[in-house]
Amino acid sequence: MNLSMKNITKPLQLIVFKQLSRNTSKIAVEVDEHVLRKIENDEVKARQHPGVMKFNRTLLPANIEKALQKAVGDFPIKTLMEDSKKLNQFIASRHPPAEAEEMNVKVKKIMEEIETIMPQEQMGNLSEQERKQWQQRREQLLQRRLRERTFAWKPVQYGQYEALVYAVARGAHEYGVLMRILQEIKTRDSSFKPQSYFDFGSGVGTGMWASSNLWKDSIFEYFNVDSSRHMNELSELILRDGNENQQMTLKNVFYRQFLPGLETKYDLVICSHSLFELASSENRLSVILNLWKKCDGYMIIVEEGTRRGSQLVNEARDFVLSLEKHSLVGHVFAPCPHDNICPRLSNPEDRTPCNFEITFMPTNLNKNSKRTATARFSYVILKKGLPEDSTRAWPRIVRPTLLRSKHAICRMCTSEGKLQEIIFTESKHGRPAYRCAKAGRWGDRLPITIGEPFETMTKTKAKTINHTNSENVPQQPMKEE
Repeated sequence: MNLSMKNITKPLQLIVFKQLSRNTSKIAVEVDEHVLRKIENDEVKARQHPGVMKFNRTLLPANIEKALQKAVGDFPIKTLMEDSKKLNQFIASRHPPAEAEEMNVKVKKIMEEIETIMPQEQMGNLSEQERKQWQQRREQLLQRRLRERTFAWKPVQYGQYEALVYAVARGAHEYGVLMRILQEIKTRDSSFKPQSYFDFGSGVGTGMWASSNLWKDSIFEYFNVDSSRHMNELSELILRDGNENQQMTLKNVFYRQFLPGLETKYDLVICSHSLFELASSENRLSVILNLWKKCDGYMIIVEEGTRRGSQLVNEARDFVLSLEKHSLVGHVFAPCPHDNICPRLSNPEDRTPCNFEITFMPTNLNKNSKRTATARFSYVILKKGLPEDSTRAWPRIVRPTLLRSKHAICRMCTSEGKLQEIIFTESKHGRPAYRCAKAGRWGDRLPITIGEPFETMTKTKAKTINHTNSENVPQQPMKEE
């Protein structure tokens, strides 16, 4: 067969090298001038910019771990570990008590359902006795459905054993969370040297362990409030290294079961994993107001990183920000770069919580087991007075950064109180901004200012096209632009 004929009959491959131009949306991003200068002068690497939270897996201090093991004593370890797991599951699934308005809405909806299956009009032909039975059945059905749809809230009572279970289940967990939160204060506000510490719902003392780890040289008073006497006793025993006759490792540590009425001010106030224990929104806000009045520096509120936990933190946050009295004026230090309403929780279509994540080593009573766990938490750091931090407006990364080929996708909360996603590339945003974004992790801040999006032209290479015969070959080849 003729060679030229072969070329005609076999599939022809047409490769078109055409530069196609298309409109794409670009979001203007400007790196903080001080950070940019340091990066350009090789004073700091982009992956180590000031917004990065250099926080690795946390371990309980060795003395706390040993003291806890001594406190366990003769309690069966297997049972303790099983009950610890159950406690963690209970806390993760917990709801706050239903408010009266919420209950009224549920009752109304259930009554509408009951009316469709047991309508009142059917009572017309019934005797007096039958009417009473009919009403009783309706009431029983209402109560049963109401129980099924309402979380059976009640405050948790911690005895001696329950306090020990809490320490095993939650000690390392809450210590790691509070270390992550407090470390941000220490990093961003190096001049802060708290002299007094107040903890509402102090539990076994996890907040005290974390605070003393960072500011032991400056704090001269630790005031702990927990309604459980057994929690307070276990907390004190741990500070005595598990030996009742030994001196406490910290000085000036005080315990109470109720909030004191004194107007004493404290530099650092913590309310950690305690709001679920309060019976109503009114009670919660009353406690928050009391704590805020005692605060003379920073107040930290932290709960589980669930939707419900995030809502309780946000409730307290918004309440404090609404206070107008001069002595009570404050602002959000973290995680929000703004004082507006939460853009995630205010969106009815977004059912995800505003939360963050750490890794930690759980309390390990079985020395042969080595494992790492993760914990998600919701928090807010409130600071008395007006904002002074020039970096406060830096956007916060609120979901894991997605790293792809030559681009990084960051989902952020901005200073305008909005959630914004930006796809960073070196060509669109410059090398420093791209490198900073690529190094950013969930919970970090980016040292950038976000501008308005605008249209830009980008070029893409055309594709390879296969043709089976000469009739499919375009008559006019495309010219390169």
